[in-house]
Amino acid sequence: MAIGVDHKARILEATDIVELVGQTVKLRRSGRGYSGLCPFHNEKTASFSVNPERRFFYCFGCKAGGNAIDFVMRRDRIEFVEALKQLADRAGIDLPRFEKGGESANERLQLFEAQSAACAHFQTMLRLPEGQPAVAYLEKRGFDASSVKNFQIGFAPAGWDGLLKGEVGRKFPPELLVKAGLLKHNEDRNSFYDTFRNRLIFPIRDEQGRIIAFGGRAMPESDDPAKYLNSPETPIFNKSKACFGIDLARQRIVETRTVIIVEGYADSVMCHQFGVGNVVSVLGTSLTSQHVALLRRFADRIVLLFDPDLAGDKAVDRAVEAFLTQPVEVLVATLPEQLDPDEYLLEYGAEAFNKIIAEAQDALNYKWKQLDSRYRSSEGDMTGQQKAVEEYLTVLADARGSGPVDSLRWGAALARVSRLTGIAVEDLNRRFRMRKPSPRTPVRDDGDAEHMPSYEEGAITPNVPARPRGPLTAQTRAERQILGCLLVAPPWWHETQQQIHVDDFLDERNRQLAEVYWDYQKNEGEPVFSDFLVLLRGLGLEDLGMELLQEQDHGGDVNPVLADAIEYLKYVRHRREQARLSADIRKSSDSGEDLTAIDLLRKLTESSKSPDMRRGY
Repeated sequence: MAIGVDHKARILEATDIVELVGQTVKLRRSGRGYSGLCPFHNEKTASFSVNPERRFFYCFGCKAGGNAIDFVMRRDRIEFVEALKQLADRAGIDLPRFEKGGESANERLQLFEAQSAACAHFQTMLRLPEGQPAVAYLEKRGFDASSVKNFQIGFAPAGWDGLLKGEVGRKFPPELLVKAGLLKHNEDRNSFYDTFRNRLIFPIRDEQGRIIAFGGRAMPESDDPAKYLNSPETPIFNKSKACFGIDLARQRIVETRTVIIVEGYADSVMCHQFGVGNVVSVLGTSLTSQHVALLRRFADRIVLLFDPDLAGDKAVDRAVEAFLTQPVEVLVATLPEQLDPDEYLLEYGAEAFNKIIAEAQDALNYKWKQLDSRYRSSEGDMTGQQKAVEEYLTVLADARGSGPVDSLRWGAALARVSRLTGIAVEDLNRRFRMRKPSPRTPVRDDGDAEHMPSYEEGAITPNVPARPRGPLTAQTRAERQILGCLLVAPPWWHETQQQIHVDDFLDERNRQLAEVYWDYQKNEGEPVFSDFLVLLRGLGLEDLGMELLQEQDHGGDVNPVLADAIEYLKYVRHRREQARLSADIRKSSDSGEDLTAIDLLRKLTESSKSPDMRRGY
């Protein structure tokens, strides 16, 4: 796809990077910019900053940085073109259409449009007389008008062709609606019929708020054996990745760094209605690695709120697996009295609900207590005790075999088993090394997501040699100040380059950046930092450029700092010249060239009259 520089520039210009980043990071004003906890690595002290004036972000901890497009690529783990499309849609900018592999690249857009049109149809049906039973059901369940509106809840009547023969069917061809999951094809009759019939409709949206699918809840009087029905998977919908309510919950998740996962649509809607805004639900499947990959972009803690009848199921085992293999805290909570979350909220309110969430246990501990209870009930029965322990070991072995395991959490797991059984941790480790995972087939949502490296592993961050840490020499500090000041105030280069040269930079990486900057100024003119950053990235100098700009971009006058740093480099150049002359004098004297030595000595004497330019260095 050929996207010109103009389109990229328009998109970056139209994107408020503070607003964009603020959807993921809780930002606070800090001087001329904003700061917060980095979303790309775990940290407790904010080292992540956003510069609205220059439209870029940077983390002093993990060195992640760039413009709005770079942020979306890192956050969503997508390629450049997809990030550009996402920001273009957000800004209302049309990108050029393109063809790829014989398939129209515009098809995804048509699928989104079809879903949106279908949603409007279902909402209209809810307001018509045939939708009154659905309205009555919603009221009976306790949903208010605001929830119905915010979640765009609708109704699909009992007919077979309401969607097909309505405005949606007139606007889109049946084949596209089949691909969108809105129609089904009867091959025997070569006809089409609606996927959703006599159901309450819940639109499923992605984190950007685009409708990607629907969930249908059968009406109470329906004889359909399927109580819930989701759209089939489509080019824009994968149920193992999607989370119902993520677009509405996203901001609150970022603020609390916690996401609560409930089982059903109604549970999620009711939580939001009661002000518990960091709640989503998964779609008829247990927590997958792809769900975790999505949610850990916004949250550090995932709380699974199980219905009582699910508390002992394999969902807990999957939670243990996520706990041990994913860089996020996974906790489990259950509600008492056999109540679903929506029922519990209506009965006891948000305060009691939040208390249960606050008391959630990590998945490993939760599973342990399940088996510990079974162990105690089998007191005196060694066979029962052994089965309980073996089951826990099997759960841990399966988790260990599903992917890389966090060593600290693995150690904590073994310590718990050791306390229960009296088996030494070393012996347990030996048993696990000999043990193979159980023969169950692991659920793989897709291979790429399952084993995608983390940012900390350098999957996306360029492999740039790190600047040596520790005290900076006066020379290196002056070099950094000059480069940082020139990045902040490019017009000062014209005067600077008359006094110092690229060869005056002695640090290798500083000299490389100076060479690039000097060439850019000579050939392209004064650089815009966001554009210059792209050039630095290709040369492996992006992190250095970010650091230098941040060090000097404090809103004050850079001229005094720049002037002092220039004078110091001139002083160092002068001392180097003196040292060279002294060496030449010794060489000439040793060789008997008296006239040459006298001339060199005169030059050395003249140069020594130069003022001391060390300043504060």
